Amino acid sequence: MKCRTIITAINQKKKKPVADFKSKVASLQKTVFKIGTVLMAACSIMPSALLAAGDNQNTIVQSLSPPEEGTSAINYQQIDQRLNRLMNSKTMVGLGVVIVENGQIRFVRGYGVRKAGGHEIVSPNTLFRWASLSKGVAATLVNVLADKRRLSLDDMIARYGTSLHLPDHAEQRATIRMLLSQRLGLVHNAYDDRLEQGEDPANLRQTLDRLHLSCAVGQCYGYQNIAFDTAHEIVERVTGQSYAQAVRRYLFLPLGMYSASIGREALVNSLDWAEPHTGQHVKVVNENYYRIPAAGGVNSSILDLGRWMRAQMGMDPETLPPALLNRLHQPQINTGTWKGGPVDHAMDDAAYAMAFRVYHYRGHLMVGHRGAVSGYRSLILFDPKLKSGVAALWNSESPRPTGVQLEVMDMLYHQPFHDWMELDVPDQPAHLVHTREKHLEAAPLRKGQNARTSHTLHHGGLVEHSHKVEKSTSHKASLPHNASLHKTEHSVKVKKTVTVTKKVTAKKVSPTHKK
Repeated sequence: MKCRTIITAINQKKKKPVADFKSKVASLQKTVFKIGTVLMAACSIMPSALLAAGDNQNTIVQSLSPPEEGTSAINYQQIDQRLNRLMNSKTMVGLGVVIVENGQIRFVRGYGVRKAGGHEIVSPNTLFRWASLSKGVAATLVNVLADKRRLSLDDMIARYGTSLHLPDHAEQRATIRMLLSQRLGLVHNAYDDRLEQGEDPANLRQTLDRLHLSCAVGQCYGYQNIAFDTAHEIVERVTGQSYAQAVRRYLFLPLGMYSASIGREALVNSLDWAEPHTGQHVKVVNENYYRIPAAGGVNSSILDLGRWMRAQMGMDPETLPPALLNRLHQPQINTGTWKGGPVDHAMDDAAYAMAFRVYHYRGHLMVGHRGAVSGYRSLILFDPKLKSGVAALWNSESPRPTGVQLEVMDMLYHQPFHDWMELDVPDQPAHLVHTREKHLEAAPLRKGQNARTSHTLHHGGLVEHSHKVEKSTSHKASLPHNASLHKTEHSVKVKKTVTVTKKVTAKKVSPTHKK
């Protein structure tokens, strides 16, 4: 008996050091986690703070990656002069522009002021809204999660128990890939008007089944905001994190985009942000489209948009490998022949990939997107083969800055100069420049209504400058068939086999819908 007691006592003494050791390890892990959190927060502040403190915060940035003599195709001094002229327009307030050439940021600059009548200048660190450039973030994140085998792009949406209900239970046939490439079979911008009236986006997604499908899911293009935001629900289901946390964890922090954020509060609580305008009149930052974060929730500086563009070119393969980018930028559906402004008319074979548009210009394949929401505009356009492109953010509703993208690309492709920004054209009256916040290119149909072809088309924003679409005599559209297939690490291959049925959009109806 005594022996058993002695043995038990010895065993208990052995267990105690083990328990103490485990307790110390757990305590150490908690300490490391706290330190890591503090360092992460510091990292999110310091780079922008250091850049803001620099003497050259608002000048042409050659120090980031100075081009060797004779290696640059872009005349940065000319671009700078043109943008300074642009800022003389009464339709402009503030602007940020970044240019990447050969995979390196060669030019980044802010122009104008953060608020009309004010003296706080726009710097490369000033925050703007991305509007529908945010969709590219959502699509990229979903593809990252697909690579991690957290989901499959060909999973049916219904598998994830989201709020999306499509007509005829089509969510049981529609895939995540179709969602990201705007191929749900709905009329353009379904229920955007009701979102703007303050209705809950999840409730609106649940009532989309009251509409008629324009075509079978996967077979026609119909640009969406509310339905597209189903992506944020899918991300939250598979990660167990909020959408904002998942974006920051998988994209913004790994890419060094420390100013980037999701949501209205992150914008308006910043010490350096550009307020929205129509002409020279300040507008209120509306919450509506922030409530669909996958479709329009991102803010950042122009410098971080440049970092995002570099990553989309394949310059951060550890975070976004070439295979992921090829899949992301692969055209999925033809969007018709643009017949709007000169910039759109100049770009051929417009197709939609997964939240990116693919064009051809001067024989070159380009990837991009544009965005617009009340008081803000945005754009990104790049050549994935040359790893060069341009992005811009501005806090007004002027269409003029959209021309900078082709002025830069013309230099890159050694084309003669053309005034794409139309700086020699007088300003239009404010009422002609202003685009309504009623993002209605085609109001959703209620069951029992007939659809008819609409001739206006969003280009990639929550609202976009109106563009006319040429009617196709065959009423069919196929993916671009004349794309040059560049054999590079990051090349966009074009399929020839997919055809789509006639696009049917909706007759505009009253914003009031019966539930």
